[in-house]
Amino acid sequence: MDLSILNDNQLKAVKHIKGPLSVVAGAGSGKTRTLTYRIGYLINQGVNPLSILAVTFTNKAAREMRERVVELVGPKALDVTLSTFHSFCARFLRSEIEYLGQTYNRRFLIIDEDDSKQIIRDTVKELNYDPNRYNSNRLKSLFSKYKNGQYDELETIEQEIYLKYNDYLAYNNSLDFDDLINYTIKILKENPSVLAYYNQYYEYLLIDEFQDTNSVQYDLIKLLSNKEKNVFIVGDPDQSIYAFRGANYENHERFVREFKAEVVILDQNYRSTKNILDAANQLIGHNKNRQGEKNLRSSFDEGPKVIYEQRDSDKDEAYYVARAIEIIHQGHTPYQNIAVLYRSNALSRIFEEAFLRYNIPYTVYGGISFFQRKEIKDMLSYVRVCLFPQDNISLKRIINVPRRKIGQTTITKIETYATIHKISMWDAIDQMDIKGTTKQNLLDFKEIIIKMQNEIARLDDLIYVVDLVLAISGYKQMLNDEGNEGKDRYENILELKSVFYNGAIDYKGTNLEKIEQILDDMALKTDQDIVEDKDTVKLATIHQVKGLEFDCVFVVALEEGIFPSETAFNSGEIDEERRICYVATTRAKKRLLLSCSRQRFRFGQLQMNAPSRFIEEMNLEDDRIQKRKQVIVKEVAPSDFMTSSDDIKIGDKVTHEKYGFGTVVQKDDNVTRVAFSIHHGIKLFTNGHPALKKVIN
Repeated sequence: MDLSILNDNQLKAVKHIKGPLSVVAGAGSGKTRTLTYRIGYLINQGVNPLSILAVTFTNKAAREMRERVVELVGPKALDVTLSTFHSFCARFLRSEIEYLGQTYNRRFLIIDEDDSKQIIRDTVKELNYDPNRYNSNRLKSLFSKYKNGQYDELETIEQEIYLKYNDYLAYNNSLDFDDLINYTIKILKENPSVLAYYNQYYEYLLIDEFQDTNSVQYDLIKLLSNKEKNVFIVGDPDQSIYAFRGANYENHERFVREFKAEVVILDQNYRSTKNILDAANQLIGHNKNRQGEKNLRSSFDEGPKVIYEQRDSDKDEAYYVARAIEIIHQGHTPYQNIAVLYRSNALSRIFEEAFLRYNIPYTVYGGISFFQRKEIKDMLSYVRVCLFPQDNISLKRIINVPRRKIGQTTITKIETYATIHKISMWDAIDQMDIKGTTKQNLLDFKEIIIKMQNEIARLDDLIYVVDLVLAISGYKQMLNDEGNEGKDRYENILELKSVFYNGAIDYKGTNLEKIEQILDDMALKTDQDIVEDKDTVKLATIHQVKGLEFDCVFVVALEEGIFPSETAFNSGEIDEERRICYVATTRAKKRLLLSCSRQRFRFGQLQMNAPSRFIEEMNLEDDRIQKRKQVIVKEVAPSDFMTSSDDIKIGDKVTHEKYGFGTVVQKDDNVTRVAFSIHHGIKLFTNGHPALKKVIN
């Protein structure tokens, strides 16, 4: 392992073996390299890999770190426990959950966000409350915050729904994501012998992205740290942008204080040019009470200047971005190395329209996750029921998929009977007195599952699990009958084969044990675990690209009331908004382009927005940057801002209050292109734009 590639501070962090250490790793400063080299160094110094626990926030990051450590020290690194918080806790509970009592057993089901919301909807309906007032999205978020200690109490009705929701989970031997960590903490706190075992087993803890930890995760870290407190945290408080999920910005200061930790700062940036970092440093310097304060230093030259562009309208801004992307792409920058970042998903539409018009290929991050697609969840539910027939939640999902003439009324009767007699729905099917063809349909379903169980038990290669389920369940025939739509869904299912193939390699144990671990892994997947490598421009919110980097980054709609958001301004959370903008700017490696518009049609209103304060704070040496003004909002109908485009034609002379005199050089159904002086170049306007005035000789 060659330590010579590390800079002085990275080397200091890597060689710190005993005691607590906080590494404040700025954007692009080699955080992952430092973390992986630290693990490799420990192993080379004779530390048993089994005694090392490294935790991060996404499966993708954990997988990449494992690959890097294996490259450094060889296959012995495979014995390191390297996972996400939730994966570690799921693994812990598979061994220790029976310490909670008879309510749960080690074959518990991990339910995802969609399943949680469906259970909440069913609970609200059962209790006869208004589903609009007690919306499942709001309640799921509320319950998660409550479990993570962000709220001390719930309102009376919310508490009733919450308790019934948790009772349902317990009865069905199921846990949601928040339960995984909370029950792990509960067992460790209430069972000294279990805590002592894990304190002895794991001698070294490494925590990645520490700025994203919440209070509950911090408590877990404290519990797992042994008396020597060999805890190594890596993160950047300036990139703490998940307060809405409960991330506690103060955890870093708390760790340094409570653990009496040494601090090493990584401020040498290996990603961005000097001009980009100068803007980012100027921006984040306006935050108060920064922890681990630093100024990033670039390893590269100045690079292109940061470009700032204010356009007359939101459409004008979108077409400007599209045209700029065309020019940058023609300069041999692949589309996949370009990102357009915005504060909220609602802002993507107008850029999509512009990209479609200019034939620019793009991908919108934050669409439906592969792992949340109906057909994928159906397949995994079949496998789950084969392994654990008592899993009522999965059974309900697929008992009538494909259709078997088992209606919702019958399913409700089975579930009610099972609840009253304290048995599973699987067992209730045999015991219930159901007449006619419905009974036979239910028995036929059980026969399908039993046949799958027998076939899976005989498999030599897990890659064929998917084929078995498709064929025996009738799902493949159902998709064939759906035509082209079914073909797309079938191709999605075939992607699962690679999951089972990799699982057979990555996991240990019998085939059934490997399948169980694969199911856990699938349940804990997030959108950030999806690797998108198509040659497309990436349209995304800033939160969705944290941890990624691009040659060229556009940060758009930088306007007061949008970014920073009006909500944050009113609630005094500008520092968090500024950190989000800081993350956006530090995604850029070579080019950073900032844009906003003077007016934007948004939420049924025409808004006259001032440029974001963040543009001014970056100190870009651009004389066009204006001081902030109050946002003016005018209620309008579409006809109020649409004017005739017949007056201005190609070749006409026009004037603009900012750009001066120009000539119309091109015009189509939506856009007028005007050539101004060399200083301003060609500008794009929506047809009939009121800022353009025709010059009459």
